[in-house]
Amino acid sequence: MARIGTVGYLNARPLSDRIDIDRHTLVLAHPAEIARQLREREVDVALVPVAAALSDGDYQMVGGVGIGAEGPVASVLLVAEQPPETWTEVLLDGVSRTSVVLAQLLLDGPLKRRAKGELTIRHVGPNEGVAQAEGSVAALVIGDAARELPDRLTHRIDLAEAWFEWTGLPFVFAVWAGQPDLDPAVVTHLQEAGRAGIAAVPHSYAGADLEYLTRNIRHTLDDKALMGLRRFAALASAKGLVARHDIPLYGPAERTLPRTQLDDLLSKAADGTRLTAEELGLLDEHAALADLALVATLIKEARHPSPKVPYRVDVGVVAADGETLEQIVVGTEASVVDQLVRLREEQDNGGRIWGVQVWAAGGNARGAYGSLANTAADHQRATALARIALDNVDHMVASPATEGLGMAQMSLHLGCDHLGRFRVSDEDEARRTSDEADRHIREAGFEPDGSIRQGVLEASDSSVSPT
Repeated sequence: MARIGTVGYLNARPLSDRIDIDRHTLVLAHPAEIARQLREREVDVALVPVAAALSDGDYQMVGGVGIGAEGPVASVLLVAEQPPETWTEVLLDGVSRTSVVLAQLLLDGPLKRRAKGELTIRHVGPNEGVAQAEGSVAALVIGDAARELPDRLTHRIDLAEAWFEWTGLPFVFAVWAGQPDLDPAVVTHLQEAGRAGIAAVPHSYAGADLEYLTRNIRHTLDDKALMGLRRFAALASAKGLVARHDIPLYGPAERTLPRTQLDDLLSKAADGTRLTAEELGLLDEHAALADLALVATLIKEARHPSPKVPYRVDVGVVAADGETLEQIVVGTEASVVDQLVRLREEQDNGGRIWGVQVWAAGGNARGAYGSLANTAADHQRATALARIALDNVDHMVASPATEGLGMAQMSLHLGCDHLGRFRVSDEDEARRTSDEADRHIREAGFEPDGSIRQGVLEASDSSVSPT
């Protein structure tokens, strides 16, 4: 029997409606209290705000289900009587730490441009903000209270919508999180109960509740949602608002429990066991990107435990340094697995490959991605698979020249330990490129370790823009 903590908000109910309360104890409280109970081990696993999971302990999260939004969420708002241009103070309600951190990121980011003067940020107790939101004072309000606001609060900014407009990614507000030794059977039960509860929403809810759950809430914690979560974690950790830059997923089931063949393959890969071409093909066909990313990250951290991410900016024509960099090309007739196995065999037979990059067929990433045969997700899967397959190649190198710095930044969470090389035409461009590379590395939660190498300048040289 497990002690499972959750919240009583409507958006959480589909994830907890189908939990077997004959087998497990269900504890309800507001988000901050549930986070405290998990921290104090009064519950074994809990549906907690993401910011709490990133700060309170070495938690792992249950994959597949969570609470998020891709656009307006309608239940996490900044509200006021006056427009943002007149705000002088913002009260941050302490009910949910994630919403507080998100509000701070937005107020220091896209919303900062709307304010005319300096804003005073004041933290207040749970459910205290709305009553004090008068005149030029705005307040954060979350949960069901955000759907039942006084008419006087006519100016409302939906934080999930603002996040989506800023990043293009879903926002994840809460996840099931627990200690690393949580019983795998409980993990499986939460996933199955969540999927069942989500499927039953059209039959279990009606009216405004049904519209809210189906139009505003995104309960699927898929690859896209995990990208949004990791983006939030990188930004928040860089500003010191949370302690960690990621929350690992619970991995495959323990060996003492029955497992599928896929679980076994993921466990073997994470342990450093070389996978055959057939096994790599099964991973490529069946494994979720989140699982591949987790295993690739574990392998990278074992080989390159330092948080420093190197890169190099070459000014002009620079002499070759003897480091052989091979490419895996996504979007061609040759399968990614076939290319990986060929490279691995060449390396076994005396090859001297220093590192490997994943490239998008067609050249520049802006024109190369987007077709059914070659999506950004295909590129990410290939990057993670390359780190898993190439146990005899030391470095996985991102390719900002072909994928852009944004995708290269994501590659650092998919097994890459090096940001790659930039070729620019002059020293000013080199400094700007270096600054942009440093920023992207820090936002990903790592430390930049770049260098600028001078070569022979040629008038015909063209800069590789990092943006």
